[in-house]
Amino acid sequence: MEQQEQVTLSPKLIFQKIIATKNLVLKNWWIIILITAIGTGIGYYIDAEKNKRLQYLAKIVFSISGASGGQDMGGFGSLLGMSGGGQGGDAGLFRGENLFYVIKTRPVLERTLLSTVTLSNGKKEKFVNYYLDSTYLRQDEWASFLPEWMNVRITHNRRDSMTKVERQVFDGVLYRVKDREIKILQPDIKTAFYDLTVSMENEQVSKTFAELLLTTIERVYQETQTRKSREMMGIMQRRVDSLGRVLNRTESSLARTVVINTDAVAPTAKVEEGRLTRSNTFVSSLYLEASRSLENLRMSIVKEAPLFTIIEPAVLPLETRLFTRENTKFGAMLGLIVAIIFVLAKQTYGEALRDMKKN
Repeated sequence: MEQQEQVTLSPKLIFQKIIATKNLVLKNWWIIILITAIGTGIGYYIDAEKNKRLQYLAKIVFSISGASGGQDMGGFGSLLGMSGGGQGGDAGLFRGENLFYVIKTRPVLERTLLSTVTLSNGKKEKFVNYYLDSTYLRQDEWASFLPEWMNVRITHNRRDSMTKVERQVFDGVLYRVKDREIKILQPDIKTAFYDLTVSMENEQVSKTFAELLLTTIERVYQETQTRKSREMMGIMQRRVDSLGRVLNRTESSLARTVVINTDAVAPTAKVEEGRLTRSNTFVSSLYLEASRSLENLRMSIVKEAPLFTIIEPAVLPLETRLFTRENTKFGAMLGLIVAIIFVLAKQTYGEALRDMKKN
């Protein structure tokens, strides 16, 4: 039986491999520097083409706090057979990393871009048109390839109502803002603070959009958090209106009966009046209870609404930046890795050829 030699991975062998790799890298240093420089140059070119203009950074540090829903429902919960311990909305949707995704979703960005802003001259304009007029998007990206987009303005309040060209222009703005100009992070996971950064080519546009985006996400959060309570309030409002109509009818019937029975002598004349009095008292008590529950529910919605607290607002003048170095750094790292792999592969290939010649 043939015995196979087992290779033991000893510390000595490990150090020998490390020294051999180091010598190989030093021997081929010019190849590594060349490939790394090529990767860095490609990354720098991508960064330069991606952001040709000076960027203005609007940073807002904020926190989110709010009470859980379903509290202080008064008599409404008992009327519907519900307990008061449930939550009125999904607060977890806007917590932690979920907020990073939600703030860049199409519904939030569409609502923000289609919001109306007041310009410095007092004119009201949709933000998307303000963005197109104040940045170089048209000149830098559309002038050469999409001249039909140059003079398009968004005139509708909903994307579904726009023409085909308007939707294309609107989506072009939306994707540019989403992919290049919004960044949100949590500086420290131990705190409840979030850092929203908007980088755009116009200082006032950048600041306005950062504030508008935060206001929009706050409204979406409030609508989501209080959705169940608002649905229940609609049910209770209809109940109060219905009881109010019934109460008006019973009061009118009771008033007419009292007038008719004023001169009545027969004891049976008071029977109908007594029945209407009891019915009116019963409906009146139901109406008062429902009205009280409706008011408690309105107060509950106020308590459920989350509070967005701005810790550090965006102030003028904003910080400026020519362009990011993300692709440059990535290109340098990728070039270094490719260079090392190439050198190792070259050495292995050379050793394999020498072994073949010996055999």
